[in-house]
Amino acid sequence: MNSYDDSLKNEYYEKYLKLKDEFETYRNFAETTIQIISDRNFKLEKKLDAVTNIVEISKYINSYISDKNLITMINDMSIGVLGATYSSIYSMENDKLVVKATNVKEDNNVFLHKDYWRELLSGEPFIINAKEPLFDEDSARKDIHSVIGVPIALREKFIGYMIVEHTLYNFFGHDHINFITTIANQIAIALENNVLYNQIRECAIRDPLLTIYNRKHFFELVEKKIKENPNNKFAIIMVDLDDFKKTNDVNGHLFGDEVLKQTTKIIQDNIDKNDMIGRYGGEEIIIYINELDNIDEVYDKINNIRLKISKNIIYCGNTKSSVTASFGISYYPVNGHNLHEVISIADIRLYEAKKEGKNKIIYR
Repeated sequence: MNSYDDSLKNEYYEKYLKLKDEFETYRNFAETTIQIISDRNFKLEKKLDAVTNIVEISKYINSYISDKNLITMINDMSIGVLGATYSSIYSMENDKLVVKATNVKEDNNVFLHKDYWRELLSGEPFIINAKEPLFDEDSARKDIHSVIGVPIALREKFIGYMIVEHTLYNFFGHDHINFITTIANQIAIALENNVLYNQIRECAIRDPLLTIYNRKHFFELVEKKIKENPNNKFAIIMVDLDDFKKTNDVNGHLFGDEVLKQTTKIIQDNIDKNDMIGRYGGEEIIIYINELDNIDEVYDKINNIRLKISKNIIYCGNTKSSVTASFGISYYPVNGHNLHEVISIADIRLYEAKKEGKNKIIYR
């Protein structure tokens, strides 16, 4: 081989090395670029998943806004979305954090060891990761090593906390704060909407002056009870304030309203929690006495109410007076097989009580 061939060989070898070096550089650049794109795609997918989950939670909230268990439902959904071990929602009531929803199966709702309570009281997001357990050895949550807390705020007013826990150390990081904050914002909206819904619902079922059930809702509740348990015996009492029109004309409507309010309170204070009271119309009030044992017991209960009404002195401005009431009592199913029939008998007996001199009870 002559010198020319050696020179040509060296030239080709140098070209080969240069191409190899360029290829390695290109390959490294391509791999780095692919890795960057892959990381970006992964982050975008996580963000998309987070957005999708937030949308689903929002849709879920809107679908169940009237449900009294809505906060528990959100809490349960959050556990699945976050892959958490435990989740609890606290609301601030009278300067104390009160558990509104949790999947912790223990009576002790103390959040963490006392050393960590300062985190809660700060009203700020926090993350606690510890190799040692965050709860006492005898706690059901003795294996928890990672906790994240995000405040629930409504129009910048601190109203509670969402606390999420996991058994894995360092499970929660700062990237979780924004996502859980979004859930916390949804909880705040849900809490407000739920309150507003219940306020509207209460307005629809209660008398605005006396805050007892209105006639329509009272009927619905009793008819539902009959449908669910047709064998349950109960009493219906019709109550009418004696000479109420005269009381209104002499003392004024403000005094008349006070008479109705105080009479209603006397009745409410002297019936059982399973009994019901509604405004039948005007000065007439209707009472449902649940699980009737015998008519004498009902009479004694109503007579006690009658006496307290008659002895009650009502003050309104410069006016001081007292009123009496008449009562008619009937019984299901003795006096009727539906609510309409039972009320009709109670009405007839109320009229008899009025006719016989008022401030009386006719019960048979």
